[in-house]
Amino acid sequence: MSQPANLDRRSFFRRTLVGGAAMGLVSQPWWEAAAQLVEGTPIRNVRGVGLDDPALVQLSINENPLGSSRRAIEAVAKAMFGMNRYPFHDQLEEALAKHHALPMEMILTGIGSSEILNLLVLAAFWDRGGNIVTAFPSYPSIPGKTEELGREVRKIPLKPDFGIDLEAMAAAIDSETRIVSICNPNNPTGQLLDAAELRRFVDTVPEDVIVCMDEAYIHFVDDPDYQSTIPLAQEKENVLVARTFSKAYGLGGVRVGYGIGHPELLKRLARFGLGRLNKNTLSIAAALGALEDPEHVTRSVELVREGKRYLYSQLREMGYEPLQTQTIFVTVEVGPNTETFIELLQEQRIAVRQAFDMDGYMRVSVGLPRENEVFVEEFRKLAVR
Repeated sequence: MSQPANLDRRSFFRRTLVGGAAMGLVSQPWWEAAAQLVEGTPIRNVRGVGLDDPALVQLSINENPLGSSRRAIEAVAKAMFGMNRYPFHDQLEEALAKHHALPMEMILTGIGSSEILNLLVLAAFWDRGGNIVTAFPSYPSIPGKTEELGREVRKIPLKPDFGIDLEAMAAAIDSETRIVSICNPNNPTGQLLDAAELRRFVDTVPEDVIVCMDEAYIHFVDDPDYQSTIPLAQEKENVLVARTFSKAYGLGGVRVGYGIGHPELLKRLARFGLGRLNKNTLSIAAALGALEDPEHVTRSVELVREGKRYLYSQLREMGYEPLQTQTIFVTVEVGPNTETFIELLQEQRIAVRQAFDMDGYMRVSVGLPRENEVFVEEFRKLAVR
């Protein structure tokens, strides 16, 4: 690895992490890993934020490598002394409504966006049969839950460029279709739908079919022209947008997500949830603190984009052609030895995974610069064998 590239990454970190007011925070535990990056410790001295194992390079679950916002951590610390009280209030719903400039009745919070997706399937199929239409490969939550209930899943293959084939999905909808599931940007391919094309597609979907837009990676989109589908959820009674605090906000461990949709649609989902008993004092505190720190989201997104550029360049040097993703991960075709690569990397304390339902493809979450470098160092040894 060339010295100028190393210096560039350290310069980036000085600017985004420990510049200005942050310099006074490096002695705090949650800034310790960031401070080590600037100090230039040996490449195997890895300490990923939030990991109990200091040697583990965790690049398999799409977690925020910077960890949680300092404000979120402080909010949780303050809320600990109230853990004996049930959080029977709507503070998070009110904050999200303000954040998105929506009526509070259009917000349904959940234990991660996974709960929202599961509630959708239960609401759609509890008293009837039918099918769902989904891109394939794509995030398997809704299809998996649908299959568990014994309902039909219509999997529409992606286009040759790995984009979601909306025309083919529209053709697959019939009178028995209950849900159209779209992950945008898509996981595991990281591709993004054209906003105008997506709107035209939604306009063709029958009003009794729920269109679920999973926007887990919305914050990491590079395309400046991209538009969220939240305005569509405001206009149409059959559109549900799923969002999560697990990625850009770095709160995967406290499980906070929410759905945005028409109040009547959300009432259908809420029938199958725990109501106020799904609320968590510390999760709410963390989410409220995170919403007050948009700069942390900006730093996280910048770090991920920098990390993707590095991974793209290094993988290309090894002869691979990674997909250009709009997410927190890089997907790359490595051939028939994918499982062997993953196993051998695991032996070196590096965790990556095979991309969902994509034989021969590996998905690598972006980590801290040092984590990315360790992955590249070890994978390069395997790739040249």
